[in-house]
Amino acid sequence: MKTPMSAPESVLIADWLARRVADYLVRPADDIDHTVPLAELGLDSVAAVGICGEIEDEWGLDVDPTIVFDYPAIVDLAAYITDEVGRQPEWVA
Repeated sequence: MKTPMSAPESVLIADWLARRVADYLVRPADDIDHTVPLAELGLDSVAAVGICGEIEDEWGLDVDPTIVFDYPAIVDLAAYITDEVGRQPEWVA
């Protein structure tokens, strides 16, 4: 697991997520609209599982692949991750 970010910002997490989504969709990250649901962007269940694994590795969160349905757009998912990371004692400054 990587070293935790201090006081993660939702926008930084959104940018990270956009890069991951772009990699799976084989598109430039700049083409990924943070407000469009991931399914509408073309993200399938296999890619969702992969992204969830990357979220777990990056921030030490235990996430279920269905999270992309609960928080369908990058902005939604980034806000969730920011909130969850903020709840972890090791992330407190």
